[in-house]
Amino acid sequence: MYKNSFIANSVRFALISGAAATAMTAPTAFAADESVEVERIEVTGSRIKRSDLEGASPVTTITAADMKLEGNFTVADALRNSNLNSFGSFSERSGSSAQSQATINLRGAGSERTLVLIDGKRFPGSPTLGGASANLNAIPMAAVERIEILTDGGSSTYGSDAIAGVVNIIMKKNFQGLEFSVGGGSRDRDGGLTSKEFSVIGGYEMDKGNITFAFDHQDREGIADADRAYTAPWQRDFDGDGVINAYTETDGWSYYGANVRHPDTGVFQPSPLCDDLIAQYGNDVFARMSGEQQFGAGSELCMYAYGNVSYNKASVERNTVYVDANYEVAEDVEWFGRVMFTQNNSFGRYAPPAAKWNNMAADNPNNPFDVEATGYYRWVGIGTRDGNVDDYNQDFLTGLRGTISAWNDASWEFYYHYNKADNKSIGEYYLSYSGLAYNEANGIDLGSEAGINNMKATTLTQGRAEFQQYNAGIGFDAFELPGGEAAHYFGMEYFEQDFSETYDAQSEAGLVGGSAGNSAAGDRQVWAAFYEVALPVIENVEINLAARYDDYSDFGGNVSPKASVRWQALDNVVVRASYSEAFRAPALDQLYAATTYSAATGTDYPYCESNGVAEADCKAQQYDTWISANKDLGPETSEYVNIGVAWDIIDNFGIKVDYFNLNIDNVISQRSITNVMEGINSGTLAASDTFYVDRVASTGGKLGPALEVGTGYGNTDQLEITGIDVALNGNVETSFGDFS
Repeated sequence: MYKNSFIANSVRFALISGAAATAMTAPTAFAADESVEVERIEVTGSRIKRSDLEGASPVTTITAADMKLEGNFTVADALRNSNLNSFGSFSERSGSSAQSQATINLRGAGSERTLVLIDGKRFPGSPTLGGASANLNAIPMAAVERIEILTDGGSSTYGSDAIAGVVNIIMKKNFQGLEFSVGGGSRDRDGGLTSKEFSVIGGYEMDKGNITFAFDHQDREGIADADRAYTAPWQRDFDGDGVINAYTETDGWSYYGANVRHPDTGVFQPSPLCDDLIAQYGNDVFARMSGEQQFGAGSELCMYAYGNVSYNKASVERNTVYVDANYEVAEDVEWFGRVMFTQNNSFGRYAPPAAKWNNMAADNPNNPFDVEATGYYRWVGIGTRDGNVDDYNQDFLTGLRGTISAWNDASWEFYYHYNKADNKSIGEYYLSYSGLAYNEANGIDLGSEAGINNMKATTLTQGRAEFQQYNAGIGFDAFELPGGEAAHYFGMEYFEQDFSETYDAQSEAGLVGGSAGNSAAGDRQVWAAFYEVALPVIENVEINLAARYDDYSDFGGNVSPKASVRWQALDNVVVRASYSEAFRAPALDQLYAATTYSAATGTDYPYCESNGVAEADCKAQQYDTWISANKDLGPETSEYVNIGVAWDIIDNFGIKVDYFNLNIDNVISQRSITNVMEGINSGTLAASDTFYVDRVASTGGKLGPALEVGTGYGNTDQLEITGIDVALNGNVETSFGDFS
């Protein structure tokens, strides 16, 4: 259990002059009174300003007050806990250059299909995520006013990445006064203070403008796999035969321990080094187990429990500076600007390098066979692989907006947006294959201090994503309909993306064991024009039409249309429906990355079926995997349908029900290695340089186990997501306070 940091462990100070920023409250119903002018505002999902907060598309709001009550330290925490993140999303996982990153995955469609906005403007993707997904950890929690989540297609308004929906993070503006916040949190299972937070937000009001500033510092400790029952390694003799089957009776263990594979028979046997490792580290770290179910008759394995030392969650320290300003430069013309700097430092830990020992000589004392063979070793003498990742994000936005009184107070806006994200990842205590070869050639003991130092390698990965955007638009009312004036919005946009990720030369050359990744780089330019109209065709019925044309430098043009209708059936009941089409271009790394090594997890069902292993007992495991990009990828296309009703049953209590169906064709995905193994075996996938399975030779008509798998990206599948959202909201006022 995580103790609520802001209630149980926080101390707050506030120095307020005037009115500080307020949290968003529930919509208020206005009686028909011509003397009351209702302010028109822009709601996520449309650029047309309107007075109805409950529009034709479903929008869920999370206020700053909500986030504090739930003890959320970050924007990622708040979104991760949302029911709209029902299939989970990427968090600060240890062991890669992306360990400081966090994303949001609406509807389970993938974070690359969820567009993140800040104040209605695109927040670009992270270089460590291929430029496709935004890193939520770059956004300062202290400056967030609320989060609006559009659970409907948003591509006709915001662009192609909004297939599954939009997350719009509204920042605090026009703040007055000064507010400090200090907080801490602890996890019951770990003890002590494991999370610390300090923030300050202030603002100054001028005659013609305002400046709001914030500083946010957060520090969160990592979580070790061994400290959680669901990630700690285990071994259990389920069948009571006195032998642990490495394939079906363990978890958190790897055959990259101290094993050697015979080149002809494919049989695995422990290295003579195994017993020494067991004696040195204990049977809960290294252990002999049966490998027959996994690698055939006669196979025995020296297994390693990697979960004893690895981290599940990386530790993260974060500092963010945020400044927002606006100033009236002339009558009906306002300048606005935003500057944001974020620095993330994270530390993660993986088990010692797991790497092959290729071409082990027949007379090598660690080789149990009398022929040259391949070793599968855990190089524990080198130490745990430690990753230190530094992220820097710079975000700058400036623009002008205003109204044209001579044209029925038409509103216009123009802005320029620049973002640069840098990532540097340093990995220590990897295996140098050059050092291993040097030790072997010179007879240096691999376990000696000199031998270990020769085999240590340090990796370096540097990523950068740059984004520049120009956007201009105008909103106006034109021509009268029975239900009122039709509202229009027209805009144009240009943006360009540059992405690169560079690995050190030793890693690029394949001379580092226990490391994965290769360099990638790419760029694209996009022109877009978009139009939206709200048509009040009769009283209480509004039809909304929108379309956006995007022209990609590497894919050509495409139109994303949307149609929706809103019917105010009763004073307290809104019925709505929408239909939209969209497309999404491939991410730059999916197009241009070099072939890279990974240890992917999959299930070899063909092997199990051939060897009489029941499907229920066919266990997933890691395989050596080579992943290739695909410069011939095409765009995805999608259709999104939403039908819903919102009913304010009584004052301060309401219900919303929405049915949705999202269909995505030509899904861009990396084929799972399970899919590759099944496809090649059945003949539905042709073996190639990209897609292949390297197996131990078949014996007795039985398929040999897979050792290495090749996979890559393709427009391979169709994805359909259907569901019903039900939201109950209410507020009860009592003498003890308000409950919502």
